[in-house]
Amino acid sequence: MKRLLPAITRVLLLCMIAIAMLMGAFSWITFAAAETHVALLPGAGAPNASGTAKIGFDGTVMVGNVEVENLPSQPFGSGHFYGVWFVRTDTQDKAFLGALINHKSIILASGGKGDMEFSATHFTTGPNAGSPITFGTSGNNLIVVLIENTINGLTPSPIGPVPGTGVAVGGTF
Repeated sequence: MKRLLPAITRVLLLCMIAIAMLMGAFSWITFAAAETHVALLPGAGAPNASGTAKIGFDGTVMVGNVEVENLPSQPFGSGHFYGVWFVRTDTQDKAFLGALINHKSIILASGGKGDMEFSATHFTTGPNAGSPITFGTSGNNLIVVLIENTINGLTPSPIGPVPGTGVAVGGTF
């Protein structure tokens, strides 16, 4: 009996580890299957820029990342930053996803590449501000990177008109 108890304990432990690994694999597969890839095309504020966004949901939380290349410089002291937004064009609801980062700073003094990872829980502005983020029908979802004067996470403050000089890149899905 003394030899049997450690063997049973090891078998149970191995079974629990296997179950935990399978649960993790299945949750990753679920997220990967629901992930949307969006090509980001240049706007008037960054005519040579391009990028990609990967968006999905982890439960009710929108998660993903955004990468943009060939961004024009926004010199230190200009007060300009690159802010990433998700917009439901059918409802005009907007969710601030965060600021693009370059060399561990939101100041892209030399321009170039900016990227960020995000986790957003609710719309920050629009008719349904405060409600959980949801996708609209195909063609009514927009990821847009704005050149902003102020990043406060509540309302966009682009340096120029949208569409126009306030848009660095954007993509609809």
